[in-house]
Amino acid sequence: MLSERLARLIGCLGIKKVEFAAKIGFTQSYISKILGEEKISPSSRFFDKVCRVFHVNSEWLRDGTGEMFDIPGAGESADDSLLIKYRLLPKPEQKIVEEIVDAMLFRNMNKKDRD
Repeated sequence: MLSERLARLIGCLGIKKVEFAAKIGFTQSYISKILGEEKISPSSRFFDKVCRVFHVNSEWLRDGTGEMFDIPGAGESADDSLLIKYRLLPKPEQKIVEEIVDAMLFRNMNKKDRD
């Protein structure tokens, strides 16, 4: 359902409904109606704005097919796609990803030494 996909998107973005609404030029009330599963059919302008502002895949938003985000170059190989996504992250979040990868590598190296 659209309400579930929209809630998931807002959660992934890590923003509040009011901020989400402001960024796309709609009211928080309008967003709440969609999230509340009221029988509301969002306008084409709503879908267009969400997809453009947040780089959301329109097919995913409309009917749940495909990936959530429409990331340029993501159709490349898995390695290229991951690198493109990493480069789109803000620097502080890139640092977090690097720390997680370092911890995973360290854990796996220690595991190999014990085997």
